[in-house]
Amino acid sequence: MILRTEIVEQTVNGEERVELVKEIVMTPSQQLGMVRKRLPPPHESKGTVLLVHGFAQNRYTWHLEGRSFSAYLAREGYDVFTVDLRGHGRSRRYSDALPRTVDEYVQEDIPIVVREALRISGAEKGFLIGHSMGGMISYAAAPALRDQLRGVVSIGSPFRFGLGNAFLRNLAKILATIRFTGIFDKNPRLPTHLFGRHVLGGFRSVFDLPAFPASAQGWKPGSMEPELLREYLGKSFEATAVQILFDIFSGADRVTYGAPDGRVDYGIAFESLDLPLLVIAGTEDSLAPPASVKEAYRMSGSRDKTYREFPAGHIDLVHGREAPQTVWPLIRDWLDRH
Repeated sequence: MILRTEIVEQTVNGEERVELVKEIVMTPSQQLGMVRKRLPPPHESKGTVLLVHGFAQNRYTWHLEGRSFSAYLAREGYDVFTVDLRGHGRSRRYSDALPRTVDEYVQEDIPIVVREALRISGAEKGFLIGHSMGGMISYAAAPALRDQLRGVVSIGSPFRFGLGNAFLRNLAKILATIRFTGIFDKNPRLPTHLFGRHVLGGFRSVFDLPAFPASAQGWKPGSMEPELLREYLGKSFEATAVQILFDIFSGADRVTYGAPDGRVDYGIAFESLDLPLLVIAGTEDSLAPPASVKEAYRMSGSRDKTYREFPAGHIDLVHGREAPQTVWPLIRDWLDRH
């Protein structure tokens, strides 16, 4: 349901601005929040797009005051819905439901937001675009939603988590051992929101140094304007459940997540899915190295699949100063063709 509608002017990039219809949306069953953006009437939409954020993030994965991918797609004629998964962003305001496993995102949240976005927009099918974990859960959810989707786009989303990064592979083994002990069975909140605060508190310059361990860099040094990086760090990070972290790292060898009744391997269904697919990787992305991302392209059974790499890190694939001239047009053109 639409809770509020307003006309806003938003920055696409730098001096580029656009007037849009912005609507605040809440799903009626499991109460999840979305922000919808589109060109004002009488413009007719090219199609419906859902943007899905990554681990411990929210809708600001896609929108900053000085650079906004969601505003860009809306300006290009798409009906854009930025999703806040349960426990994050506006969804946290509407419901006290907190994430317990990634499986809930896959089997509940994504189907709910897809259904509501299509109902509101009047479209028969839509596109899923996910960054990082958002792409991983889009891979997992897409087979069950194939009749409601035109295609899937992933940005910096590992299909085999940790491939190409020995540090992350070893960390996955450590986390698997910790998980086995059961000390985190109560699924406490992981204060990942404090990361952004600490960096803002004075450590950003350390993270931006080329000498900082490559395995821990979230962006290519110098790829983002300091003010935009500060905004991203201050707005996008949120606390989440420790089980979500365990679930992601347990997919070190396959796209597989935990479920209450055992293991669910979503990779098998994805590999047999014949749905248009665009996979994007950053050559400077240590959190999702190209080796881990390209596996989705390699293993996909789609007859219409594309893989592209850009000289970018994890965050700057979306918000870097070069993204509006490289990554964004690629996605727009791919959507236009489909």
